[in-house]
Amino acid sequence: MRRISAIAVILALALSACANGDDVEETEDDVEEIEGEGEANGYSVDDQPDAQASFESPQDGDTVSETFTVELAAEGVDLVEAGAPEVGEAHLHVLADIGCYDTAEVIPGPSDEDEAEGRFHLGDGSDSREIELEPGTYELCVQLGDGAHIAFGDTETITVTVE
Repeated sequence: MRRISAIAVILALALSACANGDDVEETEDDVEEIEGEGEANGYSVDDQPDAQASFESPQDGDTVSETFTVELAAEGVDLVEAGAPEVGEAHLHVLADIGCYDTAEVIPGPSDEDEAEGRFHLGDGSDSREIELEPGTYELCVQLGDGAHIAFGDTETITVTVE
């Protein structure tokens, strides 16, 4: 009977997670689990190749609307969906008025709260996305993260004015 109850609880949790579809966000527990997978496989962010992230658009000094698209590039790694960390794979982050994270620091998120604080994740492996910011001047950093959102590689910082 205990076994049936445990299976029922697991199924209920799985169904509730699936019910949210694309709205499911990674939690700190998920990131810790992913980090653990990397550690179990002998992975270390120190093993990542020399890589860099850069802005294609907007350019430094540009004026943009409150909702604008960032187009980014990465060299030295393949852009992939966030997941178990693998050498030579990464996804991108855009950070507004936060500065860039040091190598081996975990980039918090993704969550609605993190976006409100200026952390925009491209955890699907894409190289562009829309960002919405209030009017003002912002320093934007583009940064690589491994599957567990651990920062590595060279970054680029630009300044944009949002009207």
